[in-house]
Amino acid sequence: MELGNDIITDEQLDLGLLVCSKLLSPLFQLFAIFANILNLATFYKIGSKDGVNVTFLALSLSDLAYVLLDALNTVCLLIATSPWQPSLPVSMYSITGCVIPYQYIFLETSTSLETYLAVTRCCCVALPLKFKNVFTFRRSLSVIVIIFIGNVAFRIPLLTTFGLTWKTSSATNLTRLTFYSTDSYVIFSRLEQLVGKTCFPVLFLLIAAVCSVILSTSLLTMSLKRKSMTMPVTSYDKVALQNLNTKMAMDMASSNSSRTMKTKEVQLVKAVTLVTMLQGVLLLILSIYSLVEAAIPEFFPTRKYRNSHNLILVVIYLLITMHAGGKTFVYYKFNSKFRESVKKTFNECLVLNKSS
Repeated sequence: MELGNDIITDEQLDLGLLVCSKLLSPLFQLFAIFANILNLATFYKIGSKDGVNVTFLALSLSDLAYVLLDALNTVCLLIATSPWQPSLPVSMYSITGCVIPYQYIFLETSTSLETYLAVTRCCCVALPLKFKNVFTFRRSLSVIVIIFIGNVAFRIPLLTTFGLTWKTSSATNLTRLTFYSTDSYVIFSRLEQLVGKTCFPVLFLLIAAVCSVILSTSLLTMSLKRKSMTMPVTSYDKVALQNLNTKMAMDMASSNSSRTMKTKEVQLVKAVTLVTMLQGVLLLILSIYSLVEAAIPEFFPTRKYRNSHNLILVVIYLLITMHAGGKTFVYYKFNSKFRESVKKTFNECLVLNKSS
C-alpha cells in the first residue's frame, strides 16, 4: 500500500515531535508531577472528612500516577532515539508499548472521578434537600474504589495478552527484552479501543456537557439573585414588606435559606464547573480523534496518514498532561482552605531556607 499524500510531511512530523516530545512534554510533566504532589499534600492537610475532599484527593493521586507513567514513556522515547540505544539489553519502544495500557487505567479513573464530582454537584444544586446528605465520605470512598477496580478489571484481559520476553535478533545477533503479544491481543486491543477510547469518552462528554449547563445556569441564577438583593429598596417596597403575613414571611425565609448556597458552596460549584468544562473540551478532542480513527482506516500509525496520526496523538497526550497539572490553579482560585494551606506550606519552606 502506498504511504504518501499525508498533509503532514516527514520533516514537519520530526519538527513537531521535537517540540512536543523533547521540549514541551518534559516541562509539562515535571510541572504536573509537582502540582499533583502539592495537591495530595494540601488535601491531606485539609482533611478528607467529606466526600468532595476525598474525591479531590483520589483525583490528584490518579493524575499523579498517569503523569509518572507518561514521564516514563517520554524517557523511554528519548533513549530510544539516541544513537547508543541499540546496544541496550532492552527495547525502549517495547517498554513504551507495555506502559501505555496502564496509563489509560489512571486516565479513565481520573475522567470517571471528574464526572462523579460533576454529577454530585449537579444533584446537590438541582435538588439540595434530597441529595444534601447522600454523597457522604463513606459512599464517595466506595465509589472511588469501585471506579478504580472497574477500570482495572476492564483491562485485565488486555493486560494478560502482552509482555516482555528475551528475543535474539537475527540481524545483530543480540538478545534483548522485547515486546511480545498473544493471538488474542488484537481482539482485546480493538475492544479496548472501541469501548475505552471511543464509547467512554463520548458518554463522559455528554454527561460533562449536561452538568456544565446545569452548573453554569445555577451560577448565573445565583448571580442575578444577588444583584437583585443588592438593589436599593423604595418606600413602596418597604410598605409592601411590612404588610406581608408573618407566617408567610417565615415560610419564605426558611425555604430560601434551604435553597440558597453559602459562599463556600458557591466557590466549590465554580471549581467543579470549571474542571468539568475543561474535561469536556478534552473529551471532545478525544472523541473526535477516536471517531476519525474508526471512520478512516488509513488514519493509523503505519498507514497512509501515519504522520498526522502520530503528531495529533502526541499533542493529545500533551493536552492531557496540561489538564492533569492545571487543576491546581482551579483549586487555588476557588478553594480558600486549599489556598491558605498552600501559602502556609510555602511560607514554612521559606523560613526553613532562611534558617539553614
